[in-house]
Amino acid sequence: MASGGTFAESLPDSLVVTGRIVDEARAPIFNAVVSINARPAVVNENGEYQFVVDSAEPLLIDISADGYYRVVHTVHRSDFTGGSQQFADVELVRKTSQRRMLVFAGDTMLARRYFEPRAGEPVLVRSDHITQDGQNLLRTIKPYIELADFASVNHETQLSSGKLKQPLPKSVTFYSPTELASILRWAGFDYVALGNNHTWDYQEKGLASTTRALDEAELAYSGAGIDEAEARQPHMAQLGGQSYGFLSYVGWAGTFSPSQAAKGKKGGAALGGSAIFKEDLRKIPGSTVSVLQYHSGLEYSEAPAMSERMRLREAVDQGADLALGHHPHVIQGFEVYRNRLVAYSLGNFLFDQYHYTTQLGMLLYVWMDGEELHRAEVVPMNINGYVPTPATGRFRFSVLNRLARLSRPYNTCLRENGAHAIIESCGKGAASDLQVVDIGGIETKKEPVHLSELGLSPLNPAAFKSEGQMYRLGTDILHGGDFEHSGLYGTSDRAWIQNKAISISNDASRVLRIRVPQNEVTRTGMKVFERTFTPSNPTTVRGRIHTDGAASVKFSLQRRRMDDELSEALDSGPTKAVGGLRVAHAGWHDFSFDFDQPRISTRSVRLLVDVRDDSGRSDGTTVLFDELAWVEWRTPWLGGGDAAPDAPFATHVQFGSSL
Repeated sequence: MASGGTFAESLPDSLVVTGRIVDEARAPIFNAVVSINARPAVVNENGEYQFVVDSAEPLLIDISADGYYRVVHTVHRSDFTGGSQQFADVELVRKTSQRRMLVFAGDTMLARRYFEPRAGEPVLVRSDHITQDGQNLLRTIKPYIELADFASVNHETQLSSGKLKQPLPKSVTFYSPTELASILRWAGFDYVALGNNHTWDYQEKGLASTTRALDEAELAYSGAGIDEAEARQPHMAQLGGQSYGFLSYVGWAGTFSPSQAAKGKKGGAALGGSAIFKEDLRKIPGSTVSVLQYHSGLEYSEAPAMSERMRLREAVDQGADLALGHHPHVIQGFEVYRNRLVAYSLGNFLFDQYHYTTQLGMLLYVWMDGEELHRAEVVPMNINGYVPTPATGRFRFSVLNRLARLSRPYNTCLRENGAHAIIESCGKGAASDLQVVDIGGIETKKEPVHLSELGLSPLNPAAFKSEGQMYRLGTDILHGGDFEHSGLYGTSDRAWIQNKAISISNDASRVLRIRVPQNEVTRTGMKVFERTFTPSNPTTVRGRIHTDGAASVKFSLQRRRMDDELSEALDSGPTKAVGGLRVAHAGWHDFSFDFDQPRISTRSVRLLVDVRDDSGRSDGTTVLFDELAWVEWRTPWLGGGDAAPDAPFATHVQFGSSL
């Protein structure tokens, strides 16, 4: 769009947001073309544009310019608070003859709860509409994938149009319909990594039907085969005249027999390791860009297992230009090692796991100049009810905060780029990015406060100058307690207990709404357990409650013990009251209470909420919850005249008593 135009006036009761398009030298790109939900926006001579946020629906910002890679970013009203706001600058990457844009996605399948969800939840994929329903699952994220010159996903499943028999003798096996291959191709993927622990679940017949479906969909693959030689064979691709080699491996064979790994004439997944990496990478011509994916590590762990970190770094030492990990089902940090990018876990992409931290997701963009890393960028995702969607608001804050926190020990930093973040080495000045806030300049509350309310970034550690007041910093493990992402893109919430009396409203402000009959008790809370928690850690639950009459609320912590079956734990796992309140009059009220996480013998935890009507009215009481957070504290109480030198990454701060 031509530069120099005037901006439209904002609509009444709407929010006007300003953004800017720049190149990597921070110079404005005044000839950029910007559209907001397919409606053109004017770009002025400073590269600035404006858009109006006037509804609860997300906005897709599409940005292009001659000679640059096109990008898309998504925002939501929960990304902004009050008055005219600034959207972070978007840096475009210039196109060159050598440069190629790659995108990588994490663990993917289409089975189990997609077809047979938990009781009361809607079916996502109907057996007679697999292609249509499968495409609907990826429709929202497709614009992010099809931008790339080459797109890869970890294909953690076998494919079959009929019933597969002879599963491996292990605890979890599954397979997906053959239509998944064409669904992934439709979404923009070019290649799937097969080197993982589910690629041989039903042995030869399962792999044969898988590769046949992938071939028919024209999806390339590597990492599995009918024998070891085929499994270790890389996929070779030509991208604009540059040769690329894609290698894929699993990290362990399994203790069962037959194992999941290919060996000699036996088929299975390619088994990776130091010697194998060295041998296979040496076979790839020196001018070829080598991309190695390694399926290993510990499920649900924040940090990579040392064995995984060591081997991915060894892969770089042996010639890999890009080294990527998956298997933990949660996102982990990045490391720029010897000027090469190592991503320790891409997390989930299309997967039916219900643990709350598995819903924090990402896409990884990588621009390569031949064998040299030019830039890497993370796109935050919300695996919302098993559906990959762009992350917005506080959920996006949680994704980026986690990645920044887990990358910093490897001297790797994240830097804001629109709704995304650029990944780069921290450099010598990394300590100067500490966000220091003078408590004397803000109004403090006793309840924990989200750092976004203070204008702080998720990408940098925070500290507070407090001459006479204590504070502590922590991380929310609920992630979505403001309910703003619930129902976006037509998704169905699968995180909170709901029924005819309990629902998440789809009004201008989303809240958890509970209708309590006269003198009765209604239970809501977390629908499932959270596995990612810190034993014995101090925590605070905070939130806001609104009633139209008197009501009492009790919060309880329920544990799943180490040997409990899930259904047994949900029905009758040990429960302990941890806090509560009585609301005597109508209106909004803030609340918070403290307790420690279980110390031992606990596999996972959840919060349950019992609401009792005390109004005395025949029609009972309506209770609303909003801004719920379950904060695990990462520091003790701090104080004094200076900011803490070891300030952590956090989502919340709480201010305490005076010194």
